Amino acid sequence: MFTTEESKIIIQGVLALPLLLLGMSHILQKQMWLDFFEGLAAKGHAGVMWRTFMLELWPAILIVSFHQDWSWPNVLITVYGHLLMLKVGVSVLVPQLGLRSLQQADRSGLSAFMLAGVALILLALLCAHQAYSGAY
Repeated sequence: MFTTEESKIIIQGVLALPLLLLGMSHILQKQMWLDFFEGLAAKGHAGVMWRTFMLELWPAILIVSFHQDWSWPNVLITVYGHLLMLKVGVSVLVPQLGLRSLQQADRSGLSAFMLAGVALILLALLCAHQAYSGAY
């Protein structure tokens, strides 16, 4: 069994690379992400469920279950996990709001993917830094 501190470091380490890749992809492949979200939106509620269960639920579960650190700067990771879990809850309980969120990608344009990419990269760097400094 892991201690709370060890669990936190593991979660930070596990999330760092996927968040970095997703963030870079959001910046370098904005049109691909727009097309992807438009395709999911076209699937209606099935697209909402796919996005929710394949992309958002797993990092939300990991963070909410194993990363409850409310001290600075780790609180940013914890809050991200809780907001993601809130988004999951809204998407499965009120899927029409989740669908509206998918449809928003088209209205927000490519710049929204750039902004999301920057946020994901910053979160990835925070995870990497905290995992490395906590492990050594």
